[in-house]
Parts: sequence; structure tokens; C-alpha cells
Amino acid sequence: MASCKNGSTDPIDIKQHYKMVYMLGAAPGKWDSADPVPMTATDDPDIFQAEIDLVRSSENKLVKFTVSIDTWDKAKFLIPAKVEDGQSYAFLKEGANQLKLVQAVPKADKPDEFTVDDYFFGLEKGMSGKYLLKVNPIKLTLEAKRLSTIEEPEIREWEAGRVYMVGDATPAGWDISQPTIMEKNGNVHTYNGVLKAGGIKFPTKYAWDGPTYMAPTADQEITKAGIKDGKILYTEKGDPDQKFKVVDAGTYKITLDTEKLTINVEFVK
Repeated sequence: MASCKNGSTDPIDIKQHYKMVYMLGAAPGKWDSADPVPMTATDDPDIFQAEIDLVRSSENKLVKFTVSIDTWDKAKFLIPAKVEDGQSYAFLKEGANQLKLVQAVPKADKPDEFTVDDYFFGLEKGMSGKYLLKVNPIKLTLEAKRLSTIEEPEIREWEAGRVYMVGDATPAGWDISQPTIMEKNGNVHTYNGVLKAGGIKFPTKYAWDGPTYMAPTADQEITKAGIKDGKILYTEKGDPDQKFKVVDAGTYKITLDTEKLTINVEFVK
């Protein structure tokens, strides 16, 4: 039986215990809060646990939690209380980790649109392994114990000051953890190579919600004639998600100036 507090219908029983905690992220392999992975209830009604393989990655968005099954704008998430500077994850520590409960809120400038902190737990280098995780959604704690080690794959590390490329037009595709690197010369970043037909944008971190250079308008076309508007839009959190659209596949030279906020595209062959 669910209690109603301030008009809410949270999945909490009459003794104020959450009925279940669920996992999301790269480790459980689920990202949709409407289809999360349940943990296991324990003898303690306030503790839920799971044994799970956590393997460090470039994006490092390994696991976060939700106490409800719902769309992202309605679900209530348990995320790290603090994250690493400039990142969307906190390093998981063996022992106690502090959580906070968050839910989507309307944007200040667009009240009909919502935003929510999309933060996860990741791992420091050399800490991959099978972990026992215990979540207490009442005390807002996550206890972690590494049960065994797992060999980590070689990871190309993110570099500050770089501009990258992702999109189905690029060699990296939509792999934000290993995007295509542009050559750097001061504020000027260049790419010489093949582009397929499809979308393209220019992140500066291995994160979808990080600083990104976008098209000034959605689906601005890149063709053999180049690009009509030589301007580029800088966004702090990858929003609005306005991609360039490569129409003619081929070999191109792209020159992006992060100081002047300009982009030049030349068709090579």
C-alpha cells in the first residue's frame, strides 16, 4: 500500500520504506528510467543490494539509481551528492558514498521544458572489478565493496582544450567515449578526412551534456559547395542539440576557430 505525502504517490509503503531501488547506466546496460534494472531487497527494508561488474570507461557513466519506474522527467533519481570538477560522474569509493535525490524541474527560461542532473558513479583508473553495492534510499548512502578485479581496456584519455567530432557522418559514429580528434593549433582545430552522409557535432568532452560546438540552426547542410553560414554555436551543456548535416559524402577539410566561433568546410574529393 502506497502512502500519499503532499499529494505524492511515491512507491513507499506505509512505514515509509521504498519498495525497490533500480539501476541505470553502462554497467547494468539500461539507460531508460522507464525500463531500469531492479536491485535485490534485503532483510533490512531500507537496504537494496546488487553484485555488478563495473569497468572504467572514457565516459565513466557506470551506474546511478532510481526509486521509481517512470519517464525521465517524472522519475526520482539517486545520484552522487558531488561530482568531479567539470565531469558528470563521481569516483566510486570503497565504503560509504553520499547520494542525493533529484527530479526534473522546469527550465527557468522555458518552463514547458525540463532539466535534471544526469550524474553517475564512475571509477578511477585501476579500480575496475565486481562490486557489491548496497543502497539506502532513506539515509541516502551507497556502500561499495570490490569483490574481485577486472582487467581494464586501454582507454584514450580525454584532453582539455581539444575539440572532437561525433555523429554518423564521422569515423567515430556516435561513440562519445572515443570521438574523432581534431588537430589543434591554438584556437584553430582542423580535420582532414572522410565524412559520410549524416549528422555531426563537435564536443569538447567525452559527455553528451558537456560543452559542444553546434550548428546555429538544426540540420545546417554541408555539401560539396561547403557550408553557407560560417558561424558556429557554442553551448555549455550540449543544448540545443543542433547538428550539422553532411549531404554529400566525401573527403573534407574542416577548420573550426573556437575564439572567432567560425567554421569553414572545403570539399577535397
